[in-house]
Amino acid sequence: MFRSPKFWYAEKVNWFLKILLFLPSQLYSWISSLNYRRSYGNRLVPQKIIAIGAITIGGSGKSIVVKAIADLLMILGKKCAVLSIGYGRSSSKVLAVDPDMHTCADVGDEPLMLSQKGIDVFVAKNRSKSAALAHSKGVYDVFLLDDGICQKKLRPDIKFLVIDADQGFGNGEMLPLGPNRLNMKIVKDDIDAAILLTHQSEYDFSQIKAKIPDSIPILMGKLLQNFSKIDCQERFLVFCGIGYPQKFFDSISSKLTVVKRVIFPDHYSFSDTEIVDLLDDAKILDAKLLTTEKDLVRIPKRYHHLIATIPVQISWYDNEKVASYLK
Repeated sequence: MFRSPKFWYAEKVNWFLKILLFLPSQLYSWISSLNYRRSYGNRLVPQKIIAIGAITIGGSGKSIVVKAIADLLMILGKKCAVLSIGYGRSSSKVLAVDPDMHTCADVGDEPLMLSQKGIDVFVAKNRSKSAALAHSKGVYDVFLLDDGICQKKLRPDIKFLVIDADQGFGNGEMLPLGPNRLNMKIVKDDIDAAILLTHQSEYDFSQIKAKIPDSIPILMGKLLQNFSKIDCQERFLVFCGIGYPQKFFDSISSKLTVVKRVIFPDHYSFSDTEIVDLLDDAKILDAKLLTTEKDLVRIPKRYHHLIATIPVQISWYDNEKVASYLK
């Protein structure tokens, strides 16, 4: 399992790390550019295809955008399905996700979480296979490709690049020296719009906008957290296994009393022992457990009633502008 190194988001990278990781970073950049420039496969389905992805690894908010776009499409009278590779799953089957039957091991955490919100989700390593299954199962107008900018099986009609404005592009370097898996120079002429997200109530987007080519239109959204299902006066032991945990911790720090923070690797599968240990720690601290919705689906269901989550949704700065891309 993966955990983002701190130097990815540091203002300056240690000179030793720069020397050590410079050549691997250059090699990764060259390979990712070659991969991105590959031709697409044959268009096997009649549905419109929207690819949603990021150039940074972990924490950009892709799945939240997928849910928001699916909601907008529903308002516009369009039926959509999400196509995902099901990152982190142990199964290799092409599946229509059933939240009552499947687990994260079967389909991956993000597909399971999206399906629990009432969205039709299909998983396969090969996107053309999941598209074919979805096409055979129902009448869909649009397919949403979760983390679909780099795939080459299906040619998208629209490409949305998701950028967390608070997280940005980290130190600006390519993997493994930095958090970026694609170079903006490579994708800039191929992106229909960049979606900038922030948790902050008042945010100046000018700094992150300056790093985005003028040729890319910009859509902006605020991430709204729903605290209505928890008692904000209580104490909380907060834990998560996501790509950029600091963003989650920062987003709740002004609302809640956090007495302990525990970080696990991204997409971490929690064992019974680990959850019991967290519950014991919380009891000693006179606190409640709190985690993300994505983490909760990786926790055995018998513990769900003992763990609080904070649902997140997007409030678009210009709802009509976003909808215009989908019409």
